[in-house]
Amino acid sequence: MDQTSHPPITPCVALLLALVYGCTIALQTHMYLSMSLILFFLAWLKRRFLLIIFKRLVMLNTLIVFIALTLYWQHQEHLAGLMLLRSNLMLLCILLLFHGCNEFTIAIAMQRLALPHKITTLFFFTSKSIFLIRHELELFKNTLRIRGFTPKTDLLSYKTLAGFIGTLVIKALERSVALQKAMLLRGFQGEIYTLSRRQSLSSNDAIATLLTLISLFWHQGYIL
Repeated sequence: MDQTSHPPITPCVALLLALVYGCTIALQTHMYLSMSLILFFLAWLKRRFLLIIFKRLVMLNTLIVFIALTLYWQHQEHLAGLMLLRSNLMLLCILLLFHGCNEFTIAIAMQRLALPHKITTLFFFTSKSIFLIRHELELFKNTLRIRGFTPKTDLLSYKTLAGFIGTLVIKALERSVALQKAMLLRGFQGEIYTLSRRQSLSSNDAIATLLTLISLFWHQGYIL
């Protein structure tokens, strides 16, 4: 993800707001226009990146729309609309809150919120593995592009893809073993320590928190 030196919303606050907003919206049986108040504020903060965010939202909606259409064809129009609205509100909130934050920033926020060490450590190492796999994927794509390879529905393309997946699995196993040995040599005891400084709370954090509470408990503008 795109990185910024000072996110408009502190990662710790963003994580709490995403949890509270997402869990509350997921349990709603009726949707109101006032529930999007926090989204308008976050959209204003991230107005320079709205196009990127909405593109990601459209991509994430592929499966959601399919499920909603399935429910609609089963004559469950209310449930289909409810699922579509709830899913998009939660996804858009998460995308707006965490755009500009990478996986490691979220892991550090989890640690500062005093979440169980096992959960934080698992998330951190999972993020690290995803980062390495993504790097290998980019190297593979660049190598194929340089060699003039064009993917087709033929045997060569399938063999190339299968070979890459096999190589990726082997490298992932090798890296996991190397990481385990490195952490044992460094005296790893199940807790990760960071050198990043704490980010003080800002006025944006207070406004976002207030608008989140208003969005969840002030029901105006009935939609569904």
